[in-house]
Amino acid sequence: PHIGLNNIGATCYMNSTLQCFCHIEKFVNYFKYKYNNNKSNNLSSSFKILIESLWPNHKSYNYYAPEEFKNKISKMNPLFEGIAANDSKDLVNFIIMTLHEELNKANKNQINNINIFIDQRNKNLVFQSFANSFMSQNCSIISDLFYGINCNTTDCNCGSKIYNYQIYFFIIFPLEEVRKYKIQSEFNYNYNNNMINTVNIYDCFNYDRKVNFMTGENSMFCNNCKKITNSCMYTNLVTGPEILILLLNRGKGIEFNVKINFVEYLNLENYIEYKNTGYQYRLIGVITHIGESSMSGHFIAYCLDPIIEKWYKYNDAIVNEVTDFQNEVINFAMPYLLFYQKIM
Repeated sequence: PHIGLNNIGATCYMNSTLQCFCHIEKFVNYFKYKYNNNKSNNLSSSFKILIESLWPNHKSYNYYAPEEFKNKISKMNPLFEGIAANDSKDLVNFIIMTLHEELNKANKNQINNINIFIDQRNKNLVFQSFANSFMSQNCSIISDLFYGINCNTTDCNCGSKIYNYQIYFFIIFPLEEVRKYKIQSEFNYNYNNNMINTVNIYDCFNYDRKVNFMTGENSMFCNNCKKITNSCMYTNLVTGPEILILLLNRGKGIEFNVKINFVEYLNLENYIEYKNTGYQYRLIGVITHIGESSMSGHFIAYCLDPIIEKWYKYNDAIVNEVTDFQNEVINFAMPYLLFYQKIM
């Protein structure tokens, strides 16, 4: 079934976000068949109601009014109160963080001080320590699907390196900054940067791992050479989550006109360090935005049906099959959020 969601007061941001989450097969199956928490005051119970309404055994209606879900998020977070327009990225962030907190089965009170005894310059030991500590305290369908690991590396002039591993559940690409970085990388600072107004998805990943030089007032103290010295910092993706969410921040004004060329099949072989965890992705959801800012305008979702392998356009309560995916979505859509699923 392909059921739309009624707009119940500037809720296109919510409807498009929910459609993307509700087209992730493992996410849907968890709430349909494994979730058994009967607490009516949490977000998880609202998701179960929503998914059972969007994926019924027999389709008897074309759209559903997600009033229970809207009331729940309004009570849980003042950001979503009332009928004011909101931003899909804020709801994505709220859903992932809240559901993980509710569904986490790990002992969050367990104390793990192993990092204290680890030499922060030993990359393998730092990574294993971080991974073991995180896994001991985080176990949910959310961490299984959406969490990846990245590493911020600091290089001192003395040759030493410090590794700082972190969890991420979506990556933000500021498209105007990506555009400027592409120009500076391919040409020179004097090039007329108005001549390039298009970036591709791999330009974004190149920007994300760019080197930042810490000099002058930004110089840092190095524990190895015991000096305040010049250094550089950069970020690498260590593992990729099963569901990779990319936020394409267009900014305001002229920056909003930066065009992004994205792909249906994403190859991150050159960007993910631990390749044995997988690096090939397929697009499964797109949230597009029409308007001059994320707090106004209109959000629409394109989602891949995981059962019949067809794309559908979800414009609130109106649902249409996408007959020409390449032209309607890849070539035409102005994406704001991209949902990719790892090809296992």
